[in-house]
Amino acid sequence: MEIQLLYRKVSTKSPLIYYHYHKGIEVLFVHQGKGKLTLNRKIYNLDAGCVVILQPFQLHRIQFDADDQCPYIRSVLTFEPSIVAPYLKSFPALSSFFVQVWKEQLSDQVFRDKRTSPYIIGILERFNDLISEWNEKDGDLETASMLILNILDYLNSLHHGGFGGVARPESHAEKIMNWVEEHYTEPFDLIELAKELHLSKHHVSRLFRTDTGVSITEYVIARRIRQACWLLKTESKSIEQIGSLVGIPNFPYFCRIFKKITGLTPIQYRKSHLN
Repeated sequence: MEIQLLYRKVSTKSPLIYYHYHKGIEVLFVHQGKGKLTLNRKIYNLDAGCVVILQPFQLHRIQFDADDQCPYIRSVLTFEPSIVAPYLKSFPALSSFFVQVWKEQLSDQVFRDKRTSPYIIGILERFNDLISEWNEKDGDLETASMLILNILDYLNSLHHGGFGGVARPESHAEKIMNWVEEHYTEPFDLIELAKELHLSKHHVSRLFRTDTGVSITEYVIARRIRQACWLLKTESKSIEQIGSLVGIPNFPYFCRIFKKITGLTPIQYRKSHLN
């Protein structure tokens, strides 16, 4: 699905902390809890009522202290911007703003306003009703697109007409992640990656670890396992076939690394997601 909503997700345990990214745009709304967001080498305090906009392939890290008495409750809307864009052609000003959020460097990505919560919660509730009967039909996509634009337009109004966007340069880490996105199903070749970036392989490795806190190899494996999770939920192919499809043809190793990362064997994961 190109548009997804995780509505009022509750966590009572502090999560593992790691840098990650999303291929699409993410809108995070905090219903309850306190934490910190590390983004663009800055640290932001997050609490109830905060809204965060995260751009495609934008590295970030979110940390919340949660327990049974003080849970972390959030809603997360993720969407592929190219799917939404065609529905905005009739709204030139909003379409222009949408492209700004999608492709430009933003001066503000964390929003706080006492009027925000009721409005955003109302839109998220409507979105949750829509997603519960989602068919990815034209009508559903159009409705979803308008709801997304309602959120972005409202946040834009809080800053009186814009984020102050300028052309956003792509960092080396983002270039590496884009390369991984195109090649993660193939045998990993650091030399080829370094050639494409016109850097030495040692420099590439050092840059990526500095920005993300993990090695490129660890990141490639995580990306492969993330895709394997998706295929296990959506495809009927054998587990061995899925391992090969995501670039891990060694079946025992695939099963071992899958359990190490997810805590479940591929069979257990598939069974846990059966309808």
